[in-house]
Amino acid sequence: MPAALYQELLDPTGPIKQMIVLKRDKTYQSGEQFVMPLLCQGCEVRFQQGGEDWTLANRYRSDGSFPLRDMLQRATPQEVRQDRSKVYDALKVSGLDVQQLIYFAASLFWRAGIADWKVKFADAPKIDLDAQLMTGLQQYLLGNCPFPSRASVFIVLDETATPFRAMWCPRKQGERPELRYSLYIPGMIFELGVDLAPQLRDPSISEPPQKIVLSDLVYAYVGAIGSELTETSEVSKSLNKHLPPAQN
Repeated sequence: MPAALYQELLDPTGPIKQMIVLKRDKTYQSGEQFVMPLLCQGCEVRFQQGGEDWTLANRYRSDGSFPLRDMLQRATPQEVRQDRSKVYDALKVSGLDVQQLIYFAASLFWRAGIADWKVKFADAPKIDLDAQLMTGLQQYLLGNCPFPSRASVFIVLDETATPFRAMWCPRKQGERPELRYSLYIPGMIFELGVDLAPQLRDPSISEPPQKIVLSDLVYAYVGAIGSELTETSEVSKSLNKHLPPAQN
């Protein structure tokens, strides 16, 4: 995950200055980031200019700003679903750069398919993208071919005022015939679908008609994942001493 996202999860002036790492068995505080000697300087710049800088500049921030959500809220949705989710024609949203979002998603899912990422208190196991798709993503990221036709990118933004300041690394979300992988950065869920049937590719942003979704269900979904983990997770002693009594 980009270094800027880790910085967003730190709170130098608060009682808990480091990130909180929530796992099924234990909850820690940690300042460690997943790192690996992977990219040359040229590819680092390519990834930044191709999607990282734009996406991170328009994500939700702790000061309450969320430029990408503002772009959608100023636009007219193409469809409002029964669950109140709003679906937009991404190409008609003023200021929205579709290709930057697709590239950013592809770069993260590709990196997640390279190897296991580990630090002292956490790990992000390698996702099981097949060799053909990994090669297709790699060639797309290098600018040698279009985005792989086997893959579909889905993006849902949190419509609530204060999305969770959290993130999770790419992980498998479903099995065939709905093989999906997901990741979360503050205010945004990205999904990568693989070999989906045509009826399951809506509302993808990576293929016509290119769509993006705004929904207050994102907040509930991310919160439910956190709640599920806390049911079995033991708070470490170093973190516990910084929590208010009601949270111990």
